[in-house]
Amino acid sequence: MNKERAITYSLLSHIRNNGTLAKGPIDIFIPLIKRTLSKMNMEGIFKGKSILEIKTVSEKLYQIDFPIPVLKKILTEICNEINTDEIQHFILYQDGSFALNQYSFTDYEDLIETQTNEINELEDLFKNFCNSSELEIENSNSIFNFIEKNKFTLSKYISHNQEANGSDYTKEAQFIDFFKRFPTIYDRIKNIYIGSIIAGYIEYNTDNAQREIILLLDTNFIIGLIDLNTPESTHTCNTLLKIAQKQKFKIRILKDTIEETINLLEAKAEYFDKSFLQKKINAEDVYNACERRNLSRTDLERIADNLEKTIAELGISILHSTDKLKNEARYTDVYKIFEKVRNSKKSALHDATAILYIKKERKKKIKEFDKVNAWFVNNSSSVVGDSIFLKNGFQPETIKADDLLNILWLSNPQVNKSIDTNDLAEIGLTSAISLTLSKDLPKSKIIRELDDNIHKYAKEEISDTDIIRVATRITNKQLKNIEELNLLATNDKEEFVKRLQDEANRQKTIEEKRIQKLEKVFKDISVRTNELEKTKYEFREKSKNIDSIIKEKESKESELEERLLNEQNKNREILRDNWYSKQLTKWRRKTWIEFFCFALIFIAGILYILFESNWNLTQAIEYFKVLKANIIVSALITLILFIWNYFTIKTLYAKYRSHSNIQNFKKGLKLPENLKELNKAQ
Repeated sequence: MNKERAITYSLLSHIRNNGTLAKGPIDIFIPLIKRTLSKMNMEGIFKGKSILEIKTVSEKLYQIDFPIPVLKKILTEICNEINTDEIQHFILYQDGSFALNQYSFTDYEDLIETQTNEINELEDLFKNFCNSSELEIENSNSIFNFIEKNKFTLSKYISHNQEANGSDYTKEAQFIDFFKRFPTIYDRIKNIYIGSIIAGYIEYNTDNAQREIILLLDTNFIIGLIDLNTPESTHTCNTLLKIAQKQKFKIRILKDTIEETINLLEAKAEYFDKSFLQKKINAEDVYNACERRNLSRTDLERIADNLEKTIAELGISILHSTDKLKNEARYTDVYKIFEKVRNSKKSALHDATAILYIKKERKKKIKEFDKVNAWFVNNSSSVVGDSIFLKNGFQPETIKADDLLNILWLSNPQVNKSIDTNDLAEIGLTSAISLTLSKDLPKSKIIRELDDNIHKYAKEEISDTDIIRVATRITNKQLKNIEELNLLATNDKEEFVKRLQDEANRQKTIEEKRIQKLEKVFKDISVRTNELEKTKYEFREKSKNIDSIIKEKESKESELEERLLNEQNKNREILRDNWYSKQLTKWRRKTWIEFFCFALIFIAGILYILFESNWNLTQAIEYFKVLKANIIVSALITLILFIWNYFTIKTLYAKYRSHSNIQNFKKGLKLPENLKELNKAQ
């Protein structure tokens, strides 16, 4: 990894930690592409035939690959954000061509300059560390490669990327392990790490489907879970267990795994009083945890006796019936591989059984990570390395706890919120350091033999401090041929003691030289750090001001929109009332027509009687009595009067005086779209 990518990772980490406007994972990359467009505009580029031109400039600036679909989505978001009614700063056409107009984005220039200085300082610090520690380096950029290493591991799962990222990073792991005690430096390293994981967003596409997921736990995961590994390892295992339980994953363990864990603890208890060197060499050794927690041999035996009960209390289901599965596993190719790399056939059979169980739960080979429904989870390096890792692009059966946490953090918003970014960086870096330093260490049997030889022949001649220095040289792989040293103890005690003392003195010289050489560097960094912190503070204040201005602008826009909405709704209310009045008039008019029709019939009848009576009122009354005596005429008059009075007059009254009747009529009307109440101003 070159420094440009390290700077990009630091920037991504900053945006995630300080960004107040990011709504989704893709939003984190929007400032990067805005800056790309601004740079292009400044260089006189005002249009392009394809977004590939933007992609090329972006990759040159940031040294990370932006897939075309992701880049298109980001550019669409930018269009929606920066364009106004007055000016179109960026236009993205359907065919992929684009136009740029007077666009400038300089929000992060000061920060990038600061981060560039920090990255350069980190590289210089790594050079000085290696020079003072008698460590040869071919390329000082390798420190960034090591920090980025975990991203390449994740890429194998989420995007089938098989790109390698080096092999031996012992020097780099020593450097980070040493500087964990210096927060100013370590925070920079963590920012690069987090940025590298965030960059995985643009590689990972999930279908967000809900699946029942099974996690089968390995022995080393249980050791971490019960706090018999490093504190960081315990934190990793506990974090994953809690998240898995919250996500309703099925957490399981083979009864054989419990037996293997008990056997391991009992073996550690047996050699409890004979181990000193071993715990100094391997930070993850059970003896180290015992010393940290002040546990005795009896405590270790008690933990082993109660292990099954402890596992049940943690909410982990135990798979008891495994005999059939084990018999089947004996004849698998995976078992043959494990036989070559494991310390015993029993251990090889255990791992082969676990792999077979996962295969049966999956039912078929799976290529996409988010479609995997079962994992064998360990807390160390991959079970057998790349020999069974993603064969033909299919997902492996095993995964490290910290890798699974990282991918869950990337893909699941709930997990993203529940894991602190600082914790995630701590988990990932500690795991990377531990795996690197423990890789290719001498076998436990050889270390135990050296421990015994020191107790026998050198206990009185060499101090505990010097033994720790010897252990440091073994951990750093500067003292490699331990078998030769054990042979020397048997053949020549004095030469053995002298050799140990020489190694201890060499380490002491390195440590003293390192402190002297780095002291001046620390002072320089301290001064520059104060300046950088001041710059960062100013940038944060500037960001706050920008956020404040944006919020104020949004508030004013919102207020204006609300006022406009109220005004538009008032106008619509007036128009709506007028429309309702017209509809009511039409509705009532029909009844008035009926009323007047009956009234005309009534008046016509009276005029007819008067006409027949020669307009004599007395004769007219007599004539009406004669007509009334006619049963047909009488019934007809009664019917007409009944209809007029009961239906027409009553209906007319209801249409004017009955509020509920009027409201029901209004509800039954289909209101025109241009009269409906608005939710948003137009």
